[in-house]
Amino acid sequence: MRSLQIAGLLLISAAALGGLGVWTTYPGYWPFAAADRAQVAASVSGNQFHIDSLYLRTPDQMRGGDLRQIDLVAHFPDFRPGSRQTPRPGQAMQSPQEVVVTILPPDGAVEPAERPSKLYARFLEPDAWSHPGGLVMRRFEDGSPYEREELYIAPPEGRTFYARCMRPIQPPDGLPESCISEFRQGGLDIRVRFSPELLPQWSQLTEGVKGLVRSLAR
Repeated sequence: MRSLQIAGLLLISAAALGGLGVWTTYPGYWPFAAADRAQVAASVSGNQFHIDSLYLRTPDQMRGGDLRQIDLVAHFPDFRPGSRQTPRPGQAMQSPQEVVVTILPPDGAVEPAERPSKLYARFLEPDAWSHPGGLVMRRFEDGSPYEREELYIAPPEGRTFYARCMRPIQPPDGLPESCISEFRQGGLDIRVRFSPELLPQWSQLTEGVKGLVRSLAR
């Protein structure tokens, strides 16, 4: 029974996070003219948002209304709208400073703050390394559902911040590296995809995303 429960949690969590691999192709950027700028009214799970259209990642969300999720592109550290240029094939981000923020219904399986201790801990290698910004890094075991990834946490248990990041590939394959973090705010899950270059500034990144989401809520 315990093995079935663990398997169920893994499947739900994997579906919720969407996997790190999708970052490498990062579809969805679209040309957008500043003259077409508008305010879009949208909701997720009954939570209302009024969004500057320059933040929206995909054109299908421009119609607003009740959406399954809201995808935003913002620029760190000021969190102004991100790039609207169409990327070349295989290109993920226009700049390492660009951050993708996804507003989602809450995951009923494992709350984001509890994932490092209740979901990920059993799959980690024993060794740990310190990282700039006060984070601790541990690698996931080979053969685990998260192999080839690393987990960065703010001590002691990652409740304040955690991020799953792809291990750097040697030699580099030319594709961008990426990290995913999540937290819960206002009854919704907020997923943040960003470059590992921003890990040392995790606190500023998290607070900036929280402020952005608050500013859009109505």
